[in-house]
Amino acid sequence: MFLEQFSIYDSICIQCHDSPDADALGAGYGLYAYFHSLGKDVHLIYAGEHRITKPSLLLMVEELEIPLEYMTELPEHDILITVDCQYQGGNITPLPAHAVGMIDHHPVCVEVDALCCILPEYGSCCTVIWSLLREMEYDVNENIKVATALYYGLYSDTGQLSEIYHTADRQMRDSLQIDRDKLEQMIHANLLREELQIAGEALTDYFYEEEQHFALLHTKPCDPNLLGVISDLVSQVATIDYCVVYNETPIGYKMSVRSANRNIDASHLAEYISHGIGAGGGHANKAGGMVMKKMLARQYPGQEIE
Repeated sequence: MFLEQFSIYDSICIQCHDSPDADALGAGYGLYAYFHSLGKDVHLIYAGEHRITKPSLLLMVEELEIPLEYMTELPEHDILITVDCQYQGGNITPLPAHAVGMIDHHPVCVEVDALCCILPEYGSCCTVIWSLLREMEYDVNENIKVATALYYGLYSDTGQLSEIYHTADRQMRDSLQIDRDKLEQMIHANLLREELQIAGEALTDYFYEEEQHFALLHTKPCDPNLLGVISDLVSQVATIDYCVVYNETPIGYKMSVRSANRNIDASHLAEYISHGIGAGGGHANKAGGMVMKKMLARQYPGQEIE
């Protein structure tokens, strides 16, 4: 039982990656609630240059009462646990710590040890946390706000639940008892007007391969949900059989894959693209994945992501 080893620590600091998204916040909140129930002194923090400004995330923190703190140095602690990221992985400010644990769902890009649980096959870090809490027989449904946060994290990181491909993701989705009203509030505050412009630019300037009926679209940095929105729209174009929409993150490239051709499996395509350099998968018509910069540079030195 992975979480059992942390019972020896009295004070625990949980750190989300810089500019945390819904998955990082939900995962951190779930872990915070568990350690708090054990009587631990727990802090849930994030650092970096930018504070949260996205309306849906501000709503998430406020409505679900997530005890999130912005800090430039760690509070007193016995151990630091990073969620939805890896210490020294490139998308987190590595604040000096006595000991470090990691819980993540991205491909491994740093040295790991027994204090690390990294499951790239999972669609969200919230699912990893939910699985670990379930292992400890901790019922997240006893706190509807924690359950809602975990659900929204999965929703956000899997293209509005359209890119769920692991059994654990489906099990968590189906078992969580959530506040539907608060979920709807966050969903309807999810995209910014600036992201409409990002989508417009991607749809205007894209690569199309006529013989294979394939489209490739690149967007500026944006919420992962927007990739799914764009790829869903592109897949409805009569002359496009399949497409990949992607953007750059601090540690890699997030992609959304769609197929409207029975002979082209979106899941297989996502797995093929990310093989050896990340992780990907999904369903026959909808899939997603992540390509890691460090792994890409090692396997394809000098090549651009396109």
